[in-house]
Amino acid sequence: MDTTFTTQFERSLAQFCAPERLRAVEAGDAAMAARIWEQVDALGFTDALVHTDYGGAGLALDDAGELLIAAGRAGLPHPFGETMVARGLLAVAGFHGAAGTRPVAMSVGSSDAAGRLICRDGSGAGLCGTVLLEFAGEWLLLPCEKATMEPGYVRASASATLSWPAGLMPLARFVSGGACASLCAIVHAAHMAGTMERVLAMTVGYASERRQFGKPIAQFQAIQQELAVMAEQAASAAMGARMAFSTHIAKPDALLAATAKMRACEAAAIVASIAHAVYGAIGVTEELVLGVYSARLHELRGANPTARACAETLGRAVMASNQAITAFTISKLAPVP
Repeated sequence: MDTTFTTQFERSLAQFCAPERLRAVEAGDAAMAARIWEQVDALGFTDALVHTDYGGAGLALDDAGELLIAAGRAGLPHPFGETMVARGLLAVAGFHGAAGTRPVAMSVGSSDAAGRLICRDGSGAGLCGTVLLEFAGEWLLLPCEKATMEPGYVRASASATLSWPAGLMPLARFVSGGACASLCAIVHAAHMAGTMERVLAMTVGYASERRQFGKPIAQFQAIQQELAVMAEQAASAAMGARMAFSTHIAKPDALLAATAKMRACEAAAIVASIAHAVYGAIGVTEELVLGVYSARLHELRGANPTARACAETLGRAVMASNQAITAFTISKLAPVP
């Protein structure tokens, strides 16, 4: 992705995702959420993976990673990456425009004894018009208005668990290829990497301004050590996300995707805890936007695939390879050329 386009995108997001707007969305302001998405969607980047025949940019997934990281830095509350990927998949399958103009959530689905389809802990699903659910080897595009919604635990106004009654006709239906977990993993990893970069920048800025005993707290060795740990964690998460994006939209590398999401989850817990420790009590106030970013990190940590699921994917691959861990890492976890 040309850095010029990424810079333009990020400048626009800085206007659309002002702190007071982000706080309003987290407080449940549906009108503000719709206004932000309308402005973001009008930029055209949500159609980056849609073929040029349908008015998109026709990019491959590896070209879009920086846009997702930029969306994370801006704090965009909607599932931007999931919408981008979903629109690309729908267009390839001949269902361009089936999801409309609202955001699209993505998840691996399940069913219960009554035959209801379930999207569990969908990241940003509460702000979406549709969900692209992978179930029984198929993609199913399901309308949120037909679902029973249970608010999410971390972001009650944005995340949600949705369930649809048995026999509901989807808006679109096509073969999936089993790529949903990997696609969600790399999208989450990129959003989390950008969010951690923003949290790091905020924390460094605060530590440079906050004075104690006559000097900025950033000059204290203990604080410097914590900031260094934050920077290390954020950088490793960004590197993992970029490695995972060296792939194609149809079938991301499952092991690189699992590695990226697991690394991002581990880093997010450390980055968020250090940031709030440096800020102290002010970090949990509504007036400070830090809580919006840390909540987003924890929301994505809990979204499927979780760190545990990613670790199981990697563990099974290591056991099946009959290789030492170093040899496995070199042969299986290197970026795709």
